[in-house]
Amino acid sequence: MIRQRLSLLAAVLSLVAGPLRAGERIAVVSQDAGTLSLLEAGDDVVTAHPVGKAPAGIALSPDGMAIYVAFPDGGHVAVLDRATGSVQRTMPVPGQPFGIAADSRFIYVSDWSKDRVIKLDAASGRVVATAAVGGSPAGVVLGGGRLYVAGRESGDVTVLAADDMRVLATVPTGDGPYALALSPDRRTLYVVNVRSDDMAVVDTATLTRTTRMPAGRMPYGVAVTPDGAHVLVTSQHGNSLVVIDAAHLTQEAQVPVGLYPEGVVADSGGRAYVANWFSADVSVVDIAGQRELGRIKVGDGPRFLALLPPPSGGVKGTAP
Repeated sequence: MIRQRLSLLAAVLSLVAGPLRAGERIAVVSQDAGTLSLLEAGDDVVTAHPVGKAPAGIALSPDGMAIYVAFPDGGHVAVLDRATGSVQRTMPVPGQPFGIAADSRFIYVSDWSKDRVIKLDAASGRVVATAAVGGSPAGVVLGGGRLYVAGRESGDVTVLAADDMRVLATVPTGDGPYALALSPDRRTLYVVNVRSDDMAVVDTATLTRTTRMPAGRMPYGVAVTPDGAHVLVTSQHGNSLVVIDAAHLTQEAQVPVGLYPEGVVADSGGRAYVANWFSADVSVVDIAGQRELGRIKVGDGPRFLALLPPPSGGVKGTAP
């Protein structure tokens, strides 16, 4: 039985290795297990590293060399080494750090308990500034010199200037906004609302919501493919990945995945990776073929994912 499981895992990993470029990795944060799992192109094993109790949001430094993970219960952000996944140092953060984003100098963390965003100096960990945002802030996205923060309990997204943390706008999006994603050209922000079972589309030029559309039962994660052609939404209560045509805002498919899917990322090879919270695995999905190719076992409670580019490749969409 053990040999069968190992053979199945190796087969799934061989599927994954194809689209990933040499040096690319998928980082998976497992909240229940307290681990970071790394899947590397061309490798046949998933390496899991203990990082601490109940990790949450994950972000990358622009050069892709450092991984930042927020710990709501521990009140800190951990800096992990890309090569090993090991914790290099921690930064104390007041409150409950949850969502996280980073540029070349600063780390931006949503404080779930105090309805604010905290800006940290990435080198020293010093708190540089704070800004009030919507209730129970969750997902955080950085792009175009702006910071977008989903307020789950206030039903809106707060838009701030990243340099001085000024509030530029508050955009109503729906009931329970949780996760966000920017289009590659940064002209469109996609926001999933976990309670109203839909996705809001925000024009970043006018900072207005242009539409809302159904996005599965309790949508919890969202990503945009590198070419901008598709928006991918995880339907937690539908146990599926909703594939949306970005140009026409129409659903193309609902692909069955694992139990209670949350985080999702897409690579440049046409595949999506979905963290299945309750089944403790990651689904590998062929986006064009609209089918699940296989699953990769990871630590219990995977909820957050990040696509790590090759070390010299940089990270798209993280610069301010």
